[in-house]
Amino acid sequence: MTRGTRPVVAAGAAVCAAVLVGCQPADRSGETFGWVDPPPTVQDVTVTRVIDGDTVEVDTVDGVTQRVRVVGIDTPETKRPDTPVQCWGPEATAFARELLDGQRVTMRDDPRAGDVDDYGRLLRYVVLPDGREYSVAAAEAGAARAYVYDDTRPPQLAGEIAAAQDRADAAGLGLWGPPCHGGL
Repeated sequence: MTRGTRPVVAAGAAVCAAVLVGCQPADRSGETFGWVDPPPTVQDVTVTRVIDGDTVEVDTVDGVTQRVRVVGIDTPETKRPDTPVQCWGPEATAFARELLDGQRVTMRDDPRAGDVDDYGRLLRYVVLPDGREYSVAAAEAGAARAYVYDDTRPPQLAGEIAAAQDRADAAGLGLWGPPCHGGL
């Protein structure tokens, strides 16, 4: 800085300070940064068929049957063509049947997961009649693994589902116990 500009800079700083006296910082406590999720779309449906531990068919109130892939979990395969039945797959399907078959549940979307998958299935959370999230319940019972499709936008319940899986793993429940020990 040259010698002649110092008074101008000092004067400029003094003017800025004088202007800012008495100003209060903006309240930004409720502000969010990054993406803001829209409110979820919810729909009451009846589970008419359990395909496996993470896929069901539902009937809507207007009688439309839709296939739903449950968001946030993955269960061992039992129905995939050219794939053997995986360890704990039948048990995961039985768990889903016990909790979901014939039940009136609430589906809700997760804007981070998208609307449908590559197979045309709706991507939805399933809320049980007692208010529990099926994804969390399945992970906590050891019937499912936490599953994140896109690491840049993990599902809204990813942390809760992962914590439930950790509890099942620590307790050796379901696919985390014998004979699978977390393997397929």
